[in-house]
Amino acid sequence: MKRLLQIIFIALLALIALAAIVLVFPAYHKNRNLSQQSMETKQRLIESQQEYMKARQKLSNLNNKSDEVERIAREKFNLCKESETVYKFKSAALSTGK
Repeated sequence: MKRLLQIIFIALLALIALAAIVLVFPAYHKNRNLSQQSMETKQRLIESQQEYMKARQKLSNLNNKSDEVERIAREKFNLCKESETVYKFKSAALSTGK
């Protein structure tokens, strides 16, 4: 009789341990996924903050430095001062037809 009670007790403990594993594993897995998503979101936030700071610096330069405005006007809009002459060169690849 005592031996039977020991077997039942061990089986009950094994069943409880198995139930605990079955119940805890999904929560553990979900927690790992959420932690991974949190890390990825934090990384994207850091990248966005860096882009924001670069854009703020560009805006500050445009507002405070006339040289920066002149450089952009020359590069993007092909503008020049009245007394300047602008020369445009074709690249070698375009002139040879390649």
